[in-house]
Amino acid sequence: MEAMSESKGSMRGEMPTVAAFIDDLRAAFGADQVDPSIRAGLRGEPNKFWAREGGHELGTQFEPTGKRR
Repeated sequence: MEAMSESKGSMRGEMPTVAAFIDDLRAAFGADQVDPSIRAGLRGEPNKFWAREGGHELGTQFEPTGKRR
C-alpha cells in the first residue's frame, strides 16, 4: 500500500494522528505485515482495521469481545 499524499482532502491530511500511527507500525513491523490488515478492513472485513479521527472513519469496526473468531 502506498503512503497517502498530503494533498488537500487526502485522508493523510484529514487524519494525521492515524497516518502517523500507521507510519510507526510500518516502520516497526514492515508494510508487508501492516498493509494487508488495512486493506482487509477497507474491504469490509471486521477485526482487521478501523480508525476514526476528526469526524472521519476508515475501515470496518471490530466486533465486540467474545464474538471474534
